[in-house]
Amino acid sequence: MIDLNDLFNKVKYYYNIHPESYSYISKGCYKLSDKTGEYILKLCNSNLKNKYNFLKNMGVDNILYPIANKDGNFISSLNEDFESSFLISNYYKNSYMIDEIKAKDLINELKSLHRKTSFKKTLEKSKSKPKMEEMFNHLNYKFSEIESFIRSLECREYDEFSIPILKNYHYILDAKKQMININRKIVSAIKESKTVDYCFLHNNPKKEHLIILDGNKYLISIDNSILGICSFDVAKFYIENEDVNINMKAIIDDYFSDYDDEFYYNYFVFLVLLFYIESLNINDKDYVSSQSFVYSSNCIKKFLQTFTFKN
Repeated sequence: MIDLNDLFNKVKYYYNIHPESYSYISKGCYKLSDKTGEYILKLCNSNLKNKYNFLKNMGVDNILYPIANKDGNFISSLNEDFESSFLISNYYKNSYMIDEIKAKDLINELKSLHRKTSFKKTLEKSKSKPKMEEMFNHLNYKFSEIESFIRSLECREYDEFSIPILKNYHYILDAKKQMININRKIVSAIKESKTVDYCFLHNNPKKEHLIILDGNKYLISIDNSILGICSFDVAKFYIENEDVNINMKAIIDDYFSDYDDEFYYNYFVFLVLLFYIESLNINDKDYVSSQSFVYSSNCIKKFLQTFTFKN
């Protein structure tokens, strides 16, 4: 439990900001006001310091960096053990922008972030192969669970819940076929120790995590960021923005146009299908399973009609 008095004393010590009032925004996040202006205080992990320093040293300029404290650090510690930390940012009112434009701007800023932090890395068999095997074993279990569920529906009298599920089951099978084919490609790349591009991934690319200040665009909320393959961010971007009225195929194709290797595109397809299969909720409540199944199936149908695995 954080003592707010102690926290605000740290704010005074590190930033010479003297909070006169505050308001709760979300868990671990507060809006502060003092004579000099308005600020955002956010509790965070001390490891976030390394992420901001890495981005700054790489010359990344489309990230909204926190205010540096009196020691020149982006993150300030609440205790000597560095177990709890916080950051301070200026408070900005985000400019309004329609979803179609903001989604397109978001993928462009992700692309800039990925390109500026890109580095070559070999897929290590000792690490990558066990992860893919674990993932695919879990997928096989999920598909077996779905198949058992379908068989149970076929053994009873059809009703308003079972019929939509049975009518849409073939889209799940289509996804399974695509994922098996792509998995073979990925495993083959791992076996040959393929060299691929890794980069800094935002890992939570939502439209609300892009802000526009005086015409300049910045990504925020990099708390969950990781190093990995760009396809992961692009897959999450697609999932978050699939309902936005934009030409998603053209946008995604443009993103991957800089890569000669189909590995990145195919991995993107695999990850999107993985997210949809993982989100499929099957339980003993017919209406819940039916809604979840139909929703996931329709999402997979739409996705596979637009994007396909490239051999």
